[in-house]
Amino acid sequence: MPLIDIITFALIALVSAFAALMLFVWLDKIQKNAAAHFDCEISILFEDGLAKHSNAAALVAFGCDLEALTWDLMYRQLRHRFKLLPSDPTQLSEGVHYLRAHMVGDTGLLTLEKRGAMVELSLPATTELSVGQSERLLVLQSKIDTLERACGSAPYPMWQKDEKGTLIWSNAAYDELERSIDRNGGGMGALFDDVLGSAPAPVHRRVAVTTKPDGQVHWYDTSLKDMDGLTVAHAVNIDAVIDAEVAQRNFVQTLAKTFAQLSIGLAIFDRKGQLALFNPALVDLTRLPAEFLSTRPDLLSFFDRLRENRMMPEPKNYGSWRQEIADLIKAAADGRYLETWTLESGQTYRVSGKPHPDRAVAFLIEDITAQVNITRNFRAELDMGQSMMDALSEGLAVFSPAGVLSLCNRVYSEMWGFDPDRSFADITINDSVSVWQANCMPTTAWRDISDFIKTSGPRKEWSVKIQTRAGNTIRCTVTPVTGGATMVQFHLLEDTSSTSPEAMKVVRTG
Repeated sequence: MPLIDIITFALIALVSAFAALMLFVWLDKIQKNAAAHFDCEISILFEDGLAKHSNAAALVAFGCDLEALTWDLMYRQLRHRFKLLPSDPTQLSEGVHYLRAHMVGDTGLLTLEKRGAMVELSLPATTELSVGQSERLLVLQSKIDTLERACGSAPYPMWQKDEKGTLIWSNAAYDELERSIDRNGGGMGALFDDVLGSAPAPVHRRVAVTTKPDGQVHWYDTSLKDMDGLTVAHAVNIDAVIDAEVAQRNFVQTLAKTFAQLSIGLAIFDRKGQLALFNPALVDLTRLPAEFLSTRPDLLSFFDRLRENRMMPEPKNYGSWRQEIADLIKAAADGRYLETWTLESGQTYRVSGKPHPDRAVAFLIEDITAQVNITRNFRAELDMGQSMMDALSEGLAVFSPAGVLSLCNRVYSEMWGFDPDRSFADITINDSVSVWQANCMPTTAWRDISDFIKTSGPRKEWSVKIQTRAGNTIRCTVTPVTGGATMVQFHLLEDTSSTSPEAMKVVRTG
């Protein structure tokens, strides 16, 4: 083969090899650039809020396909990192905008370029991560997913606002509540802002909202707290608490109306010893001003004022007054306090202390002056009647319809030789007949008297003469009286040998 052909062939082979090498280097560069672009940058082209073009890195970052990628989806995921990111692309002016991440240590730079209805977004990677950093990022992402699931599935609303009061995050419960509230066209701030206002956190208030279409009112216990330049808010539904409080308030009002009609003074002191409830009768009975009682005085102040107004008995020893009041309170807490107060004005009060749930104590003050006076008058009338009976010259005994001795006079006791007042047990007609029979001659009159006393219905007075073993003659008169009772009279006849008291006594035998 000629030398020229060999040289030509060698040159052609050398050029081919060089060209192949250059093509390999060029393709490798393209692949590296593509890989670098895929790994290090998010690029999206929006038109009227919808993604028209996107690289693979953006689809992976936002976890969706091109059809589902919208400006709103991008905004919800990036607004926490870039606080100045607008929620709507129409809020951007024409030209290029650079938004820096607001968190300390985050060097991310978001580029937005608006041309008419088109907005191009690009977000390059800040640094190349090492293997350790990548693993830590995966751990943090796992924690974020856990927290996101916990917050997102929470049954009560949660949300966050930036320093301008703009809503930047909310959970599903918040979104559901927002949809159920008629906010007159929307476009407003976060829920409850109209009530919580712009007061600096922390804020804790109860808020009522009306849901549609039923128009029901729901109550929430809301709280705001500042954290890392953001406002974190929570709202817990307290409808059950409000219903319970309303029911309790209605119950207390019902009790108050009931207590207002009572003639007994009522004072209830709570577990702290302060007056929690009183009725008008307490004001009338104690003469304590309603203004004083409305200040919720404690127990010691309450009883001190009673003593000053002379509405309780004067203490014998003022030095031990406090201890006496402490003992009174302790006895009331145990349900053991029951006293009768006799006042200087002549009034008589019955005061009792009753324990109540939750260590509360109730004092009841009742004016029993009328009852005491009636009892005294009744006792005086009884004493007068007894004196009149004792002044009679004949023995007298009254038996109840059950045959029990109700009363007798002095002559009867002397005549038969025993005093019923000294007997602890009731004296029946059978006991009395036994005494009569033992001191008189045998007669069927005692059985007739016993049957008469035990008989109900219409009865007539009758009498019989009885001969005593001492030889005296007694006329026994049996008279029915009111209420079914029976009066038995023993009259010593005048034709006996003596009318002296000694002669009137029946000689007891046996």
